[in-house]
Amino acid sequence: MTRSLPLIGLVAALALVAACGTAAAQTPAAQPSADPAAIYHQFAQCVRDHGQPDFPDPTLDSQGQPQLPPGVEKPPTSIMQSCASILNRLPASLRPRSATANDPAMMRRFAQCMRAHGIDDWPDPNADGTFTMPPTLGNIKTNPRWSQIQAAWSGPCKQYDPSGHISGNS
Repeated sequence: MTRSLPLIGLVAALALVAACGTAAAQTPAAQPSADPAAIYHQFAQCVRDHGQPDFPDPTLDSQGQPQLPPGVEKPPTSIMQSCASILNRLPASLRPRSATANDPAMMRRFAQCMRAHGIDDWPDPNADGTFTMPPTLGNIKTNPRWSQIQAAWSGPCKQYDPSGHISGNS
């Protein structure tokens, strides 16, 4: 499993919170000087303060996307709702996309599309919305086939993008 894929469930939960019309979702756009690392640290601290004391601080990859160690459990909905306003301070490009992007049927179509476009070892999604990568894919962003994966993801399979987590522009 890649370091970024456990985040798909977290991003899906965050998107669901945002889609539910919480007051936090109506927060004005983030200031240009917003520091994503500091905001993710504040979010992680909020999660710890609300009942997950071992929740780690995410690190940011080269696209500014949060990365958690494998096996980190996503916070329950109640904690996500309590801490969602912190993530709404992120620049729009780093905020979770809508929950519909993580529809299980759409995620299965995404996996089928990736396989149809040359990534024959792309797995179906797990029930929790994550993809467990086979050893042949490993960390897809450092995989020697990343350009092929990226071409399928940002091209014909973009319409099925289950999380918006992997950028087609890296």
